[in-house]
Amino acid sequence: MSELHISDAALMGQLKQDDTRALASLIDRWEGRLLHFIYRYVQNESIARDLVQETFVRVYQARNRFDVKRNFSTWMFGIAANLCRNHYRWLSRHAEAELESAPEPVDNKTPVEQIDTQEKSSRIADHVRALPHALRVALLLYYYEDLSYEEIAAVVGCSIRGVESRLYRARKTLAARMDCEQEAAGSDLSKARQTPSKLMI
Repeated sequence: MSELHISDAALMGQLKQDDTRALASLIDRWEGRLLHFIYRYVQNESIARDLVQETFVRVYQARNRFDVKRNFSTWMFGIAANLCRNHYRWLSRHAEAELESAPEPVDNKTPVEQIDTQEKSSRIADHVRALPHALRVALLLYYYEDLSYEEIAAVVGCSIRGVESRLYRARKTLAARMDCEQEAAGSDLSKARQTPSKLMI
């Protein structure tokens, strides 16, 4: 059977038999999506890549405890989400470790449009990163990874209603922070317009 047609559960079954080729197949299949999810959580490419590797290490270590009747992707994202949370717990105890956000990719817009787009993306990313862990994971899995409520519930270990509540709270929090940012920007602009021209540099 072609490797592309082998299910994740079947690959995990092979991995339980210590067939490391199965792990390589799972990495090829899921590494990209996992990197996108973790990067959006931590906003640091180097850290994200380290956490992706650690996720697959944990997958291998826990291979014999995996229930092949489960959805592999939700199990894997659950491991990744826990690693992200642990990373931020560690970071809170090591304030000297600074996050350096990697630049967002640019497109064919004009330089001014590119700067504007990057600034907006950076601000949104900062607001998302400031969300509590539970809200951030639900938001990223739903809007960026296209997971269903049922799948997210399996990842985070709550009910579907709990997922709905987390998404609602996440959206409400982001909207409030963006509104505050716009109000602040409007206030600064108003003050600038009232500043005597000789003080404008």
